[in-house]
Amino acid sequence: MATIRDIAKETGLGVGTISRVLNSTGYVSQETREKVMDAIKKLQYTPNGVARALAKKRTMIIGVVVHDLTNPFVPGIASGISDEARRQGYTMMLLDTLWQMEHELNTVEMLRQQLVDGVILLSPANANVLKSKLSEVGLPLVVIDHGEAIGTSDITVDHYKGAMEALQWALECGHRRIGFLAGPPGLRFSDLRLRAYLDAMNWQHLAIDTIDRHSQLPIAQADFRFDKGISATEALLQRHPELTCIFAANDLSALGALHYLAEHKIAVPEEVAVIGFDDIPTASLVHPPLTTIHQPIYEMGAASARLLLERIQGVKPLEQPEPQIFELTLIKRKSC
Repeated sequence: MATIRDIAKETGLGVGTISRVLNSTGYVSQETREKVMDAIKKLQYTPNGVARALAKKRTMIIGVVVHDLTNPFVPGIASGISDEARRQGYTMMLLDTLWQMEHELNTVEMLRQQLVDGVILLSPANANVLKSKLSEVGLPLVVIDHGEAIGTSDITVDHYKGAMEALQWALECGHRRIGFLAGPPGLRFSDLRLRAYLDAMNWQHLAIDTIDRHSQLPIAQADFRFDKGISATEALLQRHPELTCIFAANDLSALGALHYLAEHKIAVPEEVAVIGFDDIPTASLVHPPLTTIHQPIYEMGAASARLLLERIQGVKPLEQPEPQIFELTLIKRKSC
């Protein structure tokens, strides 16, 4: 296997000059660069990735912290990140926290000790704490959908507007008795979708953090999960059999609702309509196909990777005041 010294011998140049060409550091004339590249091709030289990373003080690895790998929303984001990272010569390290605060903190602590060049956090519940820990060691960071009420996302969508658009469509379809399958309480994007539901149903006076005191409302906790979507739908219809539409805070919950309705031979949308939020791949494959709010999931992932790499390379500051807000689209299918 050829080495840098073999290239130096072939070209008659110094090892330092060869290194500058390989690592794109310092000035090298075009003639010299071409001479080195010709020798590399002739000798079939393959650079040592670890050595190059150490020379550049970069590992070409980015850490990506996600909340739940079983949620189809997450692989869509991760796919966008991975493709863009790979295009720029980077590898992605994916870590799952299972929505647990302790796991988030442990994961970030591990990343602080690993040789990663930067970190992407997807919907972290403790974003401000995690950002502080990562900034202590100077790791560039990008946040997709800040989980906390206070804090700015780098990449996000208008969750309130999207949920309101879904509910306006339900109202246009003639539904007045609409139930809601809520996401995990305390997460910013989950609360924004709940806020839209309350406002659309003319319960603007109710505060998000007082909802558990109003058991008469047609709201059930589904926590963005398929299994809880099933049980929450059962609880919702037992308490409110008059409902003609269910709006779920995400597609997994909505799919749980469709499953329950099919099991109990309740026709969709004739008896109970269902609307979701996310537009995961499965949404168009179920029967009936799910009406939902489309998030440009892949594009958000790719944009987060581009922004992180710009921060790593010093093209963009480590923080920017304005987030990139992606547009949402109502996808009208057969469930409503």
